Amino acid sequence: MTEDPRFEWWNDRYAADDTPWSVGRPQPAVVRLVETGAVEGRVLDVGCGRGEHARYLGERGHPVVGIDGSERAIEQARAATDAADVTFRVADVLALPADLGRFDTVLDCGLFHVFADTDTRRRYADSLAGVVDAGGRVHVLAFAEGAPEDWGPTPVPRGGFAAAFEDGWAVRGVSETVYESAGGEVPAFVARVERV
Repeated sequence: MTEDPRFEWWNDRYAADDTPWSVGRPQPAVVRLVETGAVEGRVLDVGCGRGEHARYLGERGHPVVGIDGSERAIEQARAATDAADVTFRVADVLALPADLGRFDTVLDCGLFHVFADTDTRRRYADSLAGVVDAGGRVHVLAFAEGAPEDWGPTPVPRGGFAAAFEDGWAVRGVSETVYESAGGEVPAFVARVERV
């Protein structure tokens, strides 16, 4: 294994099974997105971790590619998945490889809030623009203001999505929800963003 040093902390967490952000099942907010028809076509699951959401989407008929920067997370996702239309790759969301193809929907469940500054969040949006055509959607589940700030990611203010998704994107809505973690429910937002 040739681990990227930028992802060493994440590899260590997955190796030690110290992943309080992963509860072993899809987040209720993601289930609601699927049940309301907000997820369509081919899906890119960014920051997929062990692949709970990718498997859930695959079981509902979506071809899914899950990516994560952690090689250990991808190893665990592959070991837990045998669906033909669900694949996993080690990839950096800030520099998506061109051979991923195009996606109708991107799901981000707990990655966007890892980026602590607007410039990095804009790089993230610019990278996604390379794999999403006009009309494609990005759904982001991220910690909101009011989330504990002494552990975990950087809470995202309601306007933080529009600040990142500028050129070629339109934020269609930001809803309050919760993110389930091993430590309990955390205030969160679901942002619905469209490529225009």
